[in-house]
Amino acid sequence: MDTEKKPGEQTGQPKPEKIGEMVGDLVVSSATILANSAAKAVVSRFKKAAAKSAPGKAVSKVVKKAKKSAAASKAARSKKAKKASRKSGSKKSAGKKAAKKSAKKTNKKKSAKKSKR
Repeated sequence: MDTEKKPGEQTGQPKPEKIGEMVGDLVVSSATILANSAAKAVVSRFKKAAAKSAPGKAVSKVVKKAKKSAAASKAARSKKAKKASRKSGSKKSAGKKAAKKSAKKTNKKKSAKKSKR
C-alpha cells in the first residue's frame, strides 16, 4: 500500500492550466462580493434616512392606518355576517308577528262576548 504521489498519476481534481486565470477569477469574485455588500449598505442607509424624514413618516402612518382599517373592516364584516345568520334563522317576520297578535286579540274578544250571554 503505497500512499505517496507519483508524478504521472492524476488526482480527482483537474489541474488548472494557468495560475493567472485562477487569480483573475478570484479577484473578480471578491470584487463582486464587495460591490454587492457596499450596495446593500447604501440601500439600508437610504431607507433609514427616508424613514426618519417627515414625508417618510407620513407615508408610514398612512400605511399603518390603512392596514388597521382593512383588518377592522374585514373583522366587522365577518361579525355582521355571523349576527345576521343567527338572527335570520330564529327571527320571525314582522307580518307574521302582527297577524299572530291580531288573531289573539280577536280570540279574546270572541270568548269575552260568549261568556256575557
